[in-house]
Parts: sequence; structure tokens; C-alpha cells
Amino acid sequence: RILRKGTSRGYASVAFSPHNKNHLAALGCAPDYLLSVWDWRNERLLLKCKAYGQEIYSIRWGQFPGILTSVGVGHIRFWKMATTFTGLKLQGDLGKFGASELSDISGFVELPDGKVVTGSEYGKLLLWEGVFVKVELMRAKDNVTQADAGTSIAGCPHAGNIDVILMDRENGMVISGG
Repeated sequence: RILRKGTSRGYASVAFSPHNKNHLAALGCAPDYLLSVWDWRNERLLLKCKAYGQEIYSIRWGQFPGILTSVGVGHIRFWKMATTFTGLKLQGDLGKFGASELSDISGFVELPDGKVVTGSEYGKLLLWEGVFVKVELMRAKDNVTQADAGTSIAGCPHAGNIDVILMDRENGMVISGG
């Protein structure tokens, strides 16, 4: 299949929807940084909008239908496909770092409850609830019981950029690397 007019040069990331096997989300590279949603089997562009004004690294579908997350230079954006009185639209809300230091984001994972964990350039894991950083996740000191872990902070989980975050659903753990 050939998907035309989704971007002018190339794609940074593409993802098939787990909810609708015909849907494909694609993030365009510079210069346009467009987010496109396709009915790829019929080569039909369903939705297209500007995703961000700077480099974008990744797009992923959420666990709920019509929900997407994109990340890149200095941002995370939470998207939803919404039906309005004028038709289907992409609505994107930028994540707000609040008191947390602004960071490029490359690694992220959605938790079973819909919250998102992202990496950062400075070695902290950020837990997002809605569009806000709810908490910065830190590493406990070695040889500390789980009951005492919250009061015995050793520092950041990583010494630098966190590029990969995975969810081990079987054991209920988040795995990060960078």
C-alpha cells in the first residue's frame, strides 16, 4: 500500500492501532511534523494535523480506542480522536512539566490505569496523570525494605537520558534503560 500526502519528506514513527486493524498513525519528520491517521488498507487519509514545531521521536496508540501519545524534543502530547459537530478531529494536549525540569522525551510506556511513565534527559522517570507530571520517580537506597523505600531515596534511577521504558505486565514492573 502507498500512503500519499501524509508528510513531505519522511516518517519518524508509525504505529498500527490495536483497536482498529485498518488504522495506522504516522508522524512526519522535518519540515512539517505532521501527525496522520490512515485507513491504510484503503490508502485513505482520515486525519492530519501539525503534531509539534520541533523534532518528534515516537507515536503510540493508547490502550483505549482513539487515544495516542507522541513524544519528542521538549514535549509529550496526549491525543484523542474526537467526534465534533464538524466531523472527526485530532485533539492534542501538551504535557505540562510544572516543577519538573523540561526534558526531551524518547522513552515512554502507558500503565494499565492510563497514566504514562516517561524518561527524561536528566535520569528521572516522570509519572504523568492527564497532562501533568504527578510525581518524579526516584531510586531507593540498596538493601531497603519496600516499606521504607519511600523515605530512603538514593537518587535518580539513571545517570543520564532514559531512552527505553517497557512494562512487564506479568510482574507489574516498569523496566527502564538509557
